[in-house]
Amino acid sequence: MTGICAVLLSFSLYVLTHWAICRYLQWRPLAPVLNLVWLCFVPVYGLLFFLLSARFEIFAVNIRTLDGAANFLNGLLYDVFLWLCYTVFFFLIERGLSLRVMIEINRSRRQKMTIKEIQEVYTYDYILEKRLGQMFKMGYAVQEGDYIRTTKKAARLIAANRLVRKIFFIEQVMP
Repeated sequence: MTGICAVLLSFSLYVLTHWAICRYLQWRPLAPVLNLVWLCFVPVYGLLFFLLSARFEIFAVNIRTLDGAANFLNGLLYDVFLWLCYTVFFFLIERGLSLRVMIEINRSRRQKMTIKEIQEVYTYDYILEKRLGQMFKMGYAVQEGDYIRTTKKAARLIAANRLVRKIFFIEQVMP
């Protein structure tokens, strides 16, 4: 129970800190900031675990015992799972094009838009340029003259993607 309470406290502080960084400092790129801030809060979890354990009788736990160590590591595992879920959630909101289009439709005066109106907000060139820019930036592709070539890093990602698709029987749907 001590580990769970420490995780809830430290993770709440992490999310508030991340929010403040995004809101007021606008650091870029976002993924390293998300990860770096979380890594800074892992020791905060440990500190809160030991403070709760030492200061409050209800949370008292001896880390030197098997139960105490399991309590500590269990909380740390919860922290990792929360971070993974938060990362997926954050990037769904930050980069998810489908969600962004739905938001634009909802924001529109009539709360509906034609395809032409959506294309005025998100042109095909914008989407393609943004995606290719990310591929170049992350080292998955390089431009050679008029051609774009994938890198060895991309080949590893593609192989992993194929493996996951094969394991989970996910069909590749091509237009």
